[in-house]
Amino acid sequence: MMKIQKKLSSALSPVFIFIALLLVLSLFPACQKTLAPEAELVIIGKIFTGLDSRPFVEALAASEGKILATGNQKEIKKYLGPKTRILKLDKGLAIPGLIDAHTHFSSGGRSLVELSFRGVDSVEKVQAMIAEKIKELPPGTPVFGREYDHTLFPGQKWPSKEDLDQVAPDNPVVIRRVDGHSCWVNSLALKLSGIDRKTKDPFGGEIVRDPRTGEPTGILKESAMGLIKVRPVQQSTPEEDILRALEHARQLGLTGVHADVGMRELEIYQKLRSQGKLTLRVYAWLPIQGIDEYIKRGLRQGQGDEYLKIGFLKAFIDGTLGSGTALMFEPFADDPSKSGLPQYPEETFYELLEKAYANDFQVGVHAIGDKGVNWVLNAVERARQKYGPKDLRFRIEHAQIIKPEDFPRFKQLGVIASMQPTHCTTDMRFCEIRVGKERSKYAYAWRTLLDHGAILAFGSDWPVEPLDPRRGLYSAITRKNIEFDYPEEGWFADQKLTLAEAIKYFTWGSAYASFEENLKGTLEPGKLADLTIFEKDLFNLEAKEILSTPVIYTILGGKIVYERQEK
Repeated sequence: MMKIQKKLSSALSPVFIFIALLLVLSLFPACQKTLAPEAELVIIGKIFTGLDSRPFVEALAASEGKILATGNQKEIKKYLGPKTRILKLDKGLAIPGLIDAHTHFSSGGRSLVELSFRGVDSVEKVQAMIAEKIKELPPGTPVFGREYDHTLFPGQKWPSKEDLDQVAPDNPVVIRRVDGHSCWVNSLALKLSGIDRKTKDPFGGEIVRDPRTGEPTGILKESAMGLIKVRPVQQSTPEEDILRALEHARQLGLTGVHADVGMRELEIYQKLRSQGKLTLRVYAWLPIQGIDEYIKRGLRQGQGDEYLKIGFLKAFIDGTLGSGTALMFEPFADDPSKSGLPQYPEETFYELLEKAYANDFQVGVHAIGDKGVNWVLNAVERARQKYGPKDLRFRIEHAQIIKPEDFPRFKQLGVIASMQPTHCTTDMRFCEIRVGKERSKYAYAWRTLLDHGAILAFGSDWPVEPLDPRRGLYSAITRKNIEFDYPEEGWFADQKLTLAEAIKYFTWGSAYASFEENLKGTLEPGKLADLTIFEKDLFNLEAKEILSTPVIYTILGGKIVYERQEK
């Protein structure tokens, strides 16, 4: 028996050795030779990841729309293959794809072909432009324009209907102010709309009147603009507007926008998505007035895919500083008879936001004045007390002036401050005139919000401001007016941000505001390969140079959707 066992063990020993070897190898994967997946795209150069742990790397590999790896060139070398496209940045800089958290995207696309008065600094220049436009039109054709700013006119005086009548007695003229919250019309537009001294102000609106005669002056604010019955001659379709906006945005390095849509526009975005024509990701917000219809149809925040999602419900509680309609606790310094125009009765507003909260909708509320901001925070607090805490990430769009005691409530209530840095550097020209220096200390207060633990999301409010995110980055780090390059140290300079912070809130902050911080906003393995690449390293430039540094690549899901051509 002993002999049989010895012969058996001798015969099986090579088999046992082989099996043992396999077991050892299985316990030590590093001993096995594995092939790294081949990258479709590799970027080599200075790459800002947005991560505190490793803010800069020198290489990134991407495949199938996602980031495979980041690191040094040696670490990324294994992902190179015969089909890999390599982008060498030379002196450039790659950052996470820029996301604009507040746009009126199709309206912005339309603005690119409409008569614009942006930056025009006198009534006389407006008149000359209108007179030229009328020469191109059939007799009596309505003239529509946009983006005039009376605070650029001498003395910051509001214009009048008579100013337009001088050059357009036979054409109705309607010009929206740059903030979109008031308009300037001529006498014929008022007549055709049935607006006269007997017309009552609608709730939330104002027909500005001559204090002596009671006659309309030609300025209509907020909901009073809805009284205008004159309609523009259509220059383009909504789909053409969106396509035009997409072309503009990809040249500026944007890989995502949060945009207002109606149901018709949502269908257009869905169509473009199915056709592969979306060159950025869209977080589409809907007007809150349709909440009952959305509930009935089963629409919810987050429905969609990585390219197109249903976003928040948009509400308005006030107007703007420029139009003198922001809702304030104290009267305006330059017009003590007014303190803004609420767009809802207070209790009605609270009930509306409570309904959205109860039905698990995220809400973004336009609130600019300190009282408007306060009402939004109150509404969230009441809803939380009734229904308990929820991660709905309500947003205050603009949040321009805040009472000191309301700063900590953003973190306490989980409310995001969705802000636009260029509003600060535009409005600084008249903010102190409108609300005084003391209240201006708490205006566009990015640093104070961050110090109190709030989360910011940055955007442009295009077409109220230009879409160009470089203007937003510059404004955030300098707090200087772009056109006039003042004040030298920045307006309330203690609120300035670093460039890394400014980029963070145009990327990670915007992603967080759409519940997508695990998908995008930083450059790390597993996240979407969305990048914006500049010709120069923004971190090594004078601030002013940022404004003119071109985007050379816009990359969406590892695909180049824009490549700058050498001129």
